Amino acid sequence: MKLVILYDPGAEDWTAEDVAGVMLAVDDIARIFGAMGHQVQRVPVRHDMRWFALSRRADLVFNLCEGVHGVAQCEDHVAGTLEMAGVPYTGCGPWTIAACRRKGVANAILAQVGLPVPRWTIAQGRIDDDFPLPAIVKPAAEDASAGLDRQSVVTDRKSLRARVAAMTEQFDEVLVQQYVAGREFNIGFVGDRTLPIAEIDFSTMPPGSWPILTYAAKWQAGSPEDVGSRPVCPAPISQRLADRLSRIAETAWRTVQGKGYGRVDLRLDDAGRPWVLEVNPNPDLTDEAGLSRMAKAAGWEYPELVRRIAELALREAQGAKAARELLAAPRRARASRTA
Repeated sequence: MKLVILYDPGAEDWTAEDVAGVMLAVDDIARIFGAMGHQVQRVPVRHDMRWFALSRRADLVFNLCEGVHGVAQCEDHVAGTLEMAGVPYTGCGPWTIAACRRKGVANAILAQVGLPVPRWTIAQGRIDDDFPLPAIVKPAAEDASAGLDRQSVVTDRKSLRARVAAMTEQFDEVLVQQYVAGREFNIGFVGDRTLPIAEIDFSTMPPGSWPILTYAAKWQAGSPEDVGSRPVCPAPISQRLADRLSRIAETAWRTVQGKGYGRVDLRLDDAGRPWVLEVNPNPDLTDEAGLSRMAKAAGWEYPELVRRIAELALREAQGAKAARELLAAPRRARASRTA
């Protein structure tokens, strides 16, 4: 099988650590399929579209591209280009990626089908005086916790106005959402399979810090936020609560037409009410990330998770038989016998 792995090579202001973080999953997945005997090519996505010519000649594209030169808005265009050309690719389709990245759009869609979504608004001028506080202020069209830090949660109107003003200078759109205090859970999906639930343990967060997953918590290993936000999987909850959370997450995932693999984040407030925070298509696929942790709790080691994601894409494009044949390790040619 000819496999192309697409990724964002980064923007000019990316650090070496930023680039290394992207390449971690790229290199791991390349090693997995290379060890199976497949032809693997790592391909950066740039505006010159050379990546597309290489992708069209592949049997499968493993789509790890989350933007082009750091611009997240391009992520859905990459998936859309592959889909329009009929190239088999892993993960979610362009509509799902676009809708979920635009948090206001995703919230509106989820609320329309009756899912519990904390009150929210796109910050355009004045915020209603009755908007509930505390509130969390974050970019409306970014992912991976971009723009989230220790000052993201505000408790009074003055701080809310100041935070919105500061964020508006950095991002095109800013979302203000009611902050939900309580336990935080992640539920992963691979195809039709709902993975074991994970909980984020914030009990060792730095004093005075809000229990949220900031950018530092996700991407700055060893930072106080990273150390203070410990994932626990399976979550220490009753089966009844697990079933309840899973049903809500599954409805959210279906509502945004999720496929391939994804994750839904929820919080359970002090009154025991669940709230949908976000739906994340194509989440981080490194071995240390949440989806891999949940897969291991389901009995899949990292290579098995990666293989299943590839098989899902091939099954959808070419059928089960073709998927099995393409994923099978190539047979080695027998040595010729001489008389």
